[in-house]
Amino acid sequence: MYFLRDYIEKDPSGNISLIIVVLTTLLFIFVISAFFFDYLKNDQNSKRTNMLERTLKDLIEEFRSLEINLSEQKKILNDYKYTLEKLDLEISRLADSNKGDSNITTAIQMANQGKGLEEISSATGLSKEEIEPILKYHGK
Repeated sequence: MYFLRDYIEKDPSGNISLIIVVLTTLLFIFVISAFFFDYLKNDQNSKRTNMLERTLKDLIEEFRSLEINLSEQKKILNDYKYTLEKLDLEISRLADSNKGDSNITTAIQMANQGKGLEEISSATGLSKEEIEPILKYHGK
């Protein structure tokens, strides 16, 4: 403290001016260095942001590609589903047809054996209207 007081007392206006200039210079250096470090940090953050944006765009493009692939797969699966449903209907129709043929064959065999209308109906599940012509042509 005595040093500063002695320094100022020798030449008050010149020394105070010098102290103000030195403090102003230090303050200016401090502000400039703060701006410089802030610029470096902003530049680094800008590079990271750009990198993240590019990565995000790549991910979006990949998701779009996956969406298109999944859409195509969905169409293919729907086609398979349609085909399987048609095959199921065809199998069901053929089974019904085959069962009906089998029932008619059984009814003809029973009519040839001399069985009656009620007996053939209960064994085959055919209606009486279906059995009557069979009995006319194949019955004994």
